[in-house]
Formats: sequence, structure tokens, C-alpha cells
Amino acid sequence: MVFKTIFIESETKLNIDFYVKSIDDDKYINCNLEKLLPDWLEPPQTIIFIFFQCKFCLDGSNLEEEQIEKNRLLSKFSQLGSSFYNACKNQRIISEIICPKDGFPQYSRKGTDIFSIQAIVTRHLPQFKKENNRCGLIHPDWDKAVYPCLMLSLAEEEQITPIILNISHKMGFIRKKTN
Repeated sequence: MVFKTIFIESETKLNIDFYVKSIDDDKYINCNLEKLLPDWLEPPQTIIFIFFQCKFCLDGSNLEEEQIEKNRLLSKFSQLGSSFYNACKNQRIISEIICPKDGFPQYSRKGTDIFSIQAIVTRHLPQFKKENNRCGLIHPDWDKAVYPCLMLSLAEEEQITPIILNISHKMGFIRKKTN
């Protein structure tokens, strides 16, 4: 099952999509757990995808402006991720934030492999597409104007969803709609 909710960032009025999904069996993560998250003894139960809508397409047409936008969104995600990690920690829930820039965990010891966020997104959310021979992701509504992010947890989806909703509210995100 997938829980989806959409927020509007109060500063830019751009959308932020959240997908919270139980992971029954992700063969890649399970088979490579010690290479991806060497501190974890068991694979994550829940995966959280966050998609920030960008001000323009990240298609390589203006690298300088795209880098500025990516840095802005990385900062926003870092703030969100830190709040999520600390809220989980306060509830004794093991969680991890994956850096969209390098694919490594932010709080656990780095492994020898990285998380390919685009590959994980397209495997779990087939409505998203990966551009052939490129690293970009195509959002079903925003095309290439998307910045994908990833968080993981050992808790069940039902425990994680309220944490996400609470943090989003505290960050000033306005809830648009849910499923």
C-alpha cells in the first residue's frame, strides 16, 4: 500500500509530493543491505519518497541555474530529513535519510554502495520514468521539474505517516490533498 499526500511549500507555492510505502521485498536493498547500510541488522520496512517540484526543468539547459535550484532543494530536504530523523529517534524508531546528491546515508555509517534514488523510485512507483541514458527522473505531472529524495525506516507505514504529517505542518507546508 502507498500513502500519498501533496503539500504546497509556503515560500515558493510549489508542490511537494510525499509517498510513504511499505516495502515487502526489495531484492536490491535486501541483498545489498550491508553494502548500503552496514549498521542496519534488518532491511527497512518503509520507504519514504519526497518529490520537490522545481521552479524549472532540470534538463541540463542551464547548469548554473539548475545547480542553484538543486542546492535550495537540498537545503530544504536536509531540514526536513533532520526533523524526520530526530522525531523518529525520539520515538525509538530507526530511520535513515539518503542524500540526494551522493546517494549515501546521512546518519549511519556509509557503505561501499550508494542508493540510486532514480532506480528505487522507478522500481516502487512505476508512474515515474527514468530518462534513457540520463540521470534525470520524469514526474507524471511536472516532467523534469522534480527533485527526488529518499528516507527509510524500520517502522511500519502507519507509524511513519503521522510523523511526516506533523513535520510538514511544522515546516509550514500546506496540505493540498491526500488519497
